[in-house]
Amino acid sequence: MSFFLLDCDEQSHFYAATETGLLVFYQDLARNGTGVWAFGGAPKTIGSGWNGFRQIICGDEGVIYAIDSAGRLLYYRDAARNGSVAWAAGSEQVISSGGWDSYARVFSGGGGILYAIATNGDLFYYRDEARNGTPGWSFGGAPQKIGNGWTTVRDVTYGGNGIIYVVGHDGGLYWYQDLARNGTAKWAKTGAGERIGWGWNSFARILSGQDGVLYGITPDGFLMFYRDLARDGTVNWANNAKGQQIGTGWFIAPEASDVQGYCWPLSGGPGERIGFCTSARSDYTVTYLRLQSTGGAVGTPTAPPFTGTTRIQSAPPESWADGCGWQETFSLTIPDDWLSGLYSAQCVDRAGRAFHIVFAVKPGPRRADFAVLASVNTWNAYNDWGGQSHYSAGGAARLSFLRPNPGTSPLDDGNVNHLTRAELWLLSWLDENNYRADVYTDLDFHNGIPHIGEYNALILNTHPEYWSDRMRDQLDAYLAQGGNLLYLGGNGLFERCTPLEDGSAEEFFGGNPSLGRDPNYFRNANPPRPERAVLGVGFLYNNYLTVSPPAPYRVTNAAHRFFKGTGLANGDLIGKSGRNGAASGWEMDTSDAATAPAGQIVSAWEGNDRGAPPPGIEVLALGTNTPGDGQLVAHMTHYQHSGGGLVFSVGSLCFTGSFAVDPILQRIVANVLDECRA
Repeated sequence: MSFFLLDCDEQSHFYAATETGLLVFYQDLARNGTGVWAFGGAPKTIGSGWNGFRQIICGDEGVIYAIDSAGRLLYYRDAARNGSVAWAAGSEQVISSGGWDSYARVFSGGGGILYAIATNGDLFYYRDEARNGTPGWSFGGAPQKIGNGWTTVRDVTYGGNGIIYVVGHDGGLYWYQDLARNGTAKWAKTGAGERIGWGWNSFARILSGQDGVLYGITPDGFLMFYRDLARDGTVNWANNAKGQQIGTGWFIAPEASDVQGYCWPLSGGPGERIGFCTSARSDYTVTYLRLQSTGGAVGTPTAPPFTGTTRIQSAPPESWADGCGWQETFSLTIPDDWLSGLYSAQCVDRAGRAFHIVFAVKPGPRRADFAVLASVNTWNAYNDWGGQSHYSAGGAARLSFLRPNPGTSPLDDGNVNHLTRAELWLLSWLDENNYRADVYTDLDFHNGIPHIGEYNALILNTHPEYWSDRMRDQLDAYLAQGGNLLYLGGNGLFERCTPLEDGSAEEFFGGNPSLGRDPNYFRNANPPRPERAVLGVGFLYNNYLTVSPPAPYRVTNAAHRFFKGTGLANGDLIGKSGRNGAASGWEMDTSDAATAPAGQIVSAWEGNDRGAPPPGIEVLALGTNTPGDGQLVAHMTHYQHSGGGLVFSVGSLCFTGSFAVDPILQRIVANVLDECRA
């Protein structure tokens, strides 16, 4: 599910507010990394209307504090703490009248203690002495300053016994301990944070179940378990600091807007019509934007704004599969002068919160030099609006495009990104450097792009994980006719999906989630179609983001023509930093051959894989990732296809984020594009 508010208490009870305002309850019964959940991991609804809050904060013993849009602090207590609905007397009472929304972050310290981080970095202490829904505060409710310099905090959670875990903007996990816990400044180790981990900025959110238990939620919805055995600022982790995956489908959504919506179709060319369906609790302003990732703005307006009106539309129980079925609220006929690219209908509510309905504008008769695919199949697979995604417990056999998709927001939320925002890093660079590109969706490619062979190259962007068999057929035909391919991502062409009916929904798991994902990997098709045979590289699960932090590539073939003008020598490191970290990481692909026997269903882990690279493959650079659960690193490769064109692959989900800021990587890609254009 998608949660826009989420916290955890001292017994690993999770309380989460969904995009529809439900408050749901989970409990990690095991608290040891084995993932034993109450109710088999199914959420239990214990409240509604919680989408009106800006933050929820779990105290202990069932106490929950909530900050509303007026900045007031409300008190609740879950008397049951077992997934049933039993709120204690005094719940839903305002215990502080305002100003709590002025803080950058508020978090619990247990026993009624609340810590608040001001925007200038000051840390304040409060204590709710009453803890029963009546206003009864230490120091008459006046904040007590106990620290400063907390502007470096990216995320923070309370670990019990005065321990505070902080994720810094540098990705370090820092340990602090408030020894006093009474509003005076008395810190362990003089208040200096002790670094006990690194790479924690890869999580969209961290939470603590206290007693050393820490949870990290990745941007792609995996819930990871860690345990700090030392709890004293020294480094001593359970499982050698390797996170244990205990859940999937835990997506952190942006703050809920009063308006949400979707469009169909997902793309259109000049003169073609796209319809937009919204549900809105208030009037809102719509602006069409051509999206970008540079210059400080999310996009360039392409038409005057207009007003959308309040209209609430309900969704059916299985909207993830069947779509919302909402009535159309406005439409767009694409003007002849709009450039191809990714666009959005930006819907801004009365509070200034934006919801983006993203679509692609295809070219008119005049073609650009390159064609880029928007990975809408992947966007859909990760979308759990309505309750399920491909990654939800048990999985969904069918996923509809006809529902809002908050994950396609082009806004920079400070987290690592692999969907629309990441694709814009490449598209914006192409625009700014005069590499004219037309944008199509996966569905357009599935249906066939007329005269695709006229493009100098086809570019796959960031995370093209889910493809149909027909898309693979189209790619094979394009390359056989002499086409060039740039694969600037990771985990590409990995798992099969099938558009249904008019393409507004897709089938996953071959229609049977009980079989799991493995049978639907392209390398397990009948006959096998391993992606390594066409891309030159293939994905393996080893050394995922939470196991091995992103790292640079090391050049292995500096004499190659694609390194012309870079001044590189063998052994040099490239892609040392980026918006998702260094260039090699998160999910990575290798050119190493794997020869599992025919008929065996492989799992896509080292030693259980299938697929050889094409003849003549050249490895240009290798990732320098630290081995975590294997030796996998990203392979940057090139080969000349038998059809006459070239295939250049980078084999890393982090590549475009590093490419966006690294002039050397930009020069390498420019060299490839120039050769294709020549």
